[in-house]
Amino acid sequence: MFSTPAFIEFQRYISGLIVSENKTVEGINRLVVHQSRNQSSLNRLLTESPFSLDALNQHRLDLLARLPGTRIKPQGVLSLDDTLLTHYGQHFEQIAYLFDHVQQRYVWAHNLVTLHYSDDATDYPVLFQLWKPVDLAQLEQGLVAAQVKLKESKRSLKDSDPAKWRQYLLGVWRRHQHTDGVADLYDSKLRIAEHLLQHWRQAQPDLKLPVTFDNWYTQPAFCRFLDKTID
Repeated sequence: MFSTPAFIEFQRYISGLIVSENKTVEGINRLVVHQSRNQSSLNRLLTESPFSLDALNQHRLDLLARLPGTRIKPQGVLSLDDTLLTHYGQHFEQIAYLFDHVQQRYVWAHNLVTLHYSDDATDYPVLFQLWKPVDLAQLEQGLVAAQVKLKESKRSLKDSDPAKWRQYLLGVWRRHQHTDGVADLYDSKLRIAEHLLQHWRQAQPDLKLPVTFDNWYTQPAFCRFLDKTID
């Protein structure tokens, strides 16, 4: 996966995410006082290195599968949930202003959807995907291209009340997901959950594990998906 110098930077980055309070590249690099390196080396690993995150995750899963204590077992359980990764600032790619049910307030955060494995001896994430805020212009264009009619009376919301315009477009998208080309216009958290479970079934076709989730995911379309797809 990595050259020897790149692997050193990768080790430092993972260690910094675990132990450093300041999880910026500068903060992590400053934390390493033994054999200090220029910050640009860690920057290059994260911005220019061609390694695949999917391949890296598969290597991690292969390593866990080789160890008796962490390999996936027939009596294990899968759990599905999303987690807010809060940031102090708004200048992050794919960040959104989301409601935090723990703090009971809105925060700027990324939202990570995770399929997690656990049994009596171990637990760890197996698959994950970052939710991205909907691109309203792309969604509108896609709905029109799919010949889904939008109410003319609602178009004024685009300028007068962007939040209601977003809510309206997403409602149209949800109601017409079975129209050709519509479902792929936006990856909601439920769509991401479906992708993760489909990936899991393809990778583990002979392993039948129960899937658990909280009541937010118990929406009719997702439950029908589970009934038809995950046996």
